[in-house]
Amino acid sequence: MEGMEEARKVAAAGKRKRGRVVLRRIEDRTSRQVRFSKRRSGLFKKAYELSVLCDAQVALVVFSPAGRLYEFASANSSVEKVFDRYWDLANALNDLNIEARDSQIVCETQSLKEQSAAGSVSDQLNNIAQWAMEADVNEMNKAQIRGLEETLTDALTVIRNKLMTKVAQA
Repeated sequence: MEGMEEARKVAAAGKRKRGRVVLRRIEDRTSRQVRFSKRRSGLFKKAYELSVLCDAQVALVVFSPAGRLYEFASANSSVEKVFDRYWDLANALNDLNIEARDSQIVCETQSLKEQSAAGSVSDQLNNIAQWAMEADVNEMNKAQIRGLEETLTDALTVIRNKLMTKVAQA
């Protein structure tokens, strides 16, 4: 009895348990690149498994820290088809909510977009920040908050595009 218990303890001591990984930036560049490659491979494997096991339409886009593009699309599909399907759905939901929006919010959103189209990115952000500060979010209805969200999303898209351009140029 005692021999079996000791053997079990030795076997348990030999097993390596994985603890929680502390999520913070890896400072060493080489280690960070190795971890990125391994994690990316695991992520793509999971996306493939999800598409095969559940017959799901999956698209995955990853940009490396160096700006390199990695993409996955499930069989009989493409990243473009999946994203087009997503945008069609998002636009359809947006169209359903347009009628519910207050005319004041629509006018303010339009004027902000017109101002932001003419101004620089910092001007756009200042206009959006000023509008958000003036509007008490707690007093807004659902349609008004969606209008604010749409404006902020547009601004973030512009910023991300500029960032990706700079990363690609570097």
